Amino acid sequence: MKIIVVNQNHSRTRAYSSSGKGVGIILCCAFLLSMAMGGGATYAWLTNSQQQMLTQEGLKNWKQVLDAQQQDLGLVRQQAEDQLDAVMLRLAELQGRMTRLDALGERLTVKGKLDDGEFDFSEVPALGGPQELSEVDTAYRKVGLLDAIDQLAAQIDNREQQLDLLDNLISNRTLHDDAFLAGLPVRKGWLSSRYGRRTDPFTGKGAWHNGVDFAGKRSSDIISVAAGVVVWSGPRSGFGLLVEVNHGNSYLTRYAHNEESLVKVGDIVSRGQAIAKMGSSGRSTGPHVHFEVLKNGKPQDPSRYIYRASK
Repeated sequence: MKIIVVNQNHSRTRAYSSSGKGVGIILCCAFLLSMAMGGGATYAWLTNSQQQMLTQEGLKNWKQVLDAQQQDLGLVRQQAEDQLDAVMLRLAELQGRMTRLDALGERLTVKGKLDDGEFDFSEVPALGGPQELSEVDTAYRKVGLLDAIDQLAAQIDNREQQLDLLDNLISNRTLHDDAFLAGLPVRKGWLSSRYGRRTDPFTGKGAWHNGVDFAGKRSSDIISVAAGVVVWSGPRSGFGLLVEVNHGNSYLTRYAHNEESLVKVGDIVSRGQAIAKMGSSGRSTGPHVHFEVLKNGKPQDPSRYIYRASK
């Protein structure tokens, strides 16, 4: 390889010849020289920066940065504490709610006279099923506090479901018990005529009596012996002022010879509710109530119902 060197004013030139090996040596020397110059510059810059950081101004800047980070950390800590307080308050509310639900469930169980163990609010609900964890569930677990809240919320949901079922059972049982015929049709009075064959008070001849008579004080209360729906309220030949109540299950009761009706057709009445005032309307010799029980439209002996215990 030939290298030509020209002086500064281009007046003289000189040529040099060199092999490939010589060129390589020259390039290596140039590279090492440039590295040495760059390293020196870098060292000088780092030395200068370190000197700047060690100055009062540099320390002041670092202190400002640290103070800002401390403030941010304090804010995050305060937010975390506030959220934790809110979670703990929510947990306490859920625990109090479940305690009230358990107490209510126990009272309803006793009041409803349910079988022992059928609704046990003192035990953890029985659960089951195979464990099936996804990859996400395996890699991640909630913190214990959130687990406790979730478990408590699930227990409350279970308690509410039990209470709904218990309420339905008690309601159905209450309706059935209220519709159960039992008791006297009067609050005060005495039995003046029985069911069956008797002497007719007007003709003196033998006749069949489809109900029982309870005599008492005029305008005293006549009450329904069971819950039901009023299907008749008004005058009827022979009965005077009459009230009929349908109790379901093919049962119907009649209250006759009233002085005044206190209900109208379509009214829903409960057991023991006053439905009329005792009188002597219709074919009657004095203040009393003629009481009949019919099943599938056929008269029954009321004594079978008025003297049995209520459910």
